[in-house]
Amino acid sequence: METLNDDDGFDSGRLPNSAQPPATGPKPIGKRTRPNGEDYHPRQIGHLEDLALLRDAWIRGRHVLIGGPPGSGKTAWPQAAFASHDGPGLYMIAGNGNTEVEDLVGGWQPDPSAPSGYSWRPGPLTKSIIDGKPLLIDEIALIPPEVLAVLYEPMDGRGVFRVPSRPDWAPLPIAPGWFVVATYNPDVPGAQMSDALRDRFSLHIEVTTDWNMARDLGVPSQFVKLAQNLDERRQHGEVTWQIELRTLLDARDIAKDYGDAFAVNNLLAKVPPEHRDMVQELARTLWPKAKPAASGGRFGA
Repeated sequence: METLNDDDGFDSGRLPNSAQPPATGPKPIGKRTRPNGEDYHPRQIGHLEDLALLRDAWIRGRHVLIGGPPGSGKTAWPQAAFASHDGPGLYMIAGNGNTEVEDLVGGWQPDPSAPSGYSWRPGPLTKSIIDGKPLLIDEIALIPPEVLAVLYEPMDGRGVFRVPSRPDWAPLPIAPGWFVVATYNPDVPGAQMSDALRDRFSLHIEVTTDWNMARDLGVPSQFVKLAQNLDERRQHGEVTWQIELRTLLDARDIAKDYGDAFAVNNLLAKVPPEHRDMVQELARTLWPKAKPAASGGRFGA
């Protein structure tokens, strides 16, 4: 009978008398700097580091779908994993309701140097397939399903991609290292993805806002508490809007320059009108006089 011991990675003292398997997986990568110069601090998914997991999925050709609210780090995560100084590079497209097949695949563009006045230029999907690099599709669920159908063939594992607007081309071989990571916000009205496309993603991961990271980045605790309280209301279906991490970082900087009271009033002014009463109610449990920033009477009068 095979036995597990400490060399197998089994901690017999953690869960006695259980069949706890050894923890396996890629080695942690550590903090990385995103293209915008901001540091990304790795987070934990199960027993794995998120950056290491994403790179391992890329190596194994396992497409990844990341869901979560705005400001939770959905986009920052793949950027840190692939577009940092030691990453393989990353092609990216930001999806919306007006995204067309040409935006992904490429199309004919004006070119004065071409005999016809036009030349065909590849889009991020085609470039990533040719170069064998990761492709990040941000907010994929906002792209019309008929447009996303262009992903079916390359994600099926057939090894080739037929460019719709270039029937004169032979199918493009998919270079080793091609991989799709996509993000979406499940709470956005109109967000949709077909079951056929969802099934082509091997890993489905939900990302939540890292409140401890916000504190580590210097956001005052009361602002973090306000965001947490609002997020609890969102989870109970009472509200769909939430305070993003970038909004908290803005509040941190504004508080440094003008004080906490001004910063919270400015934050309230950012809240969509339909959610403002609820957010103001929560804010007043922390700042009793909080109200959306607005001009008043004559200064000094």
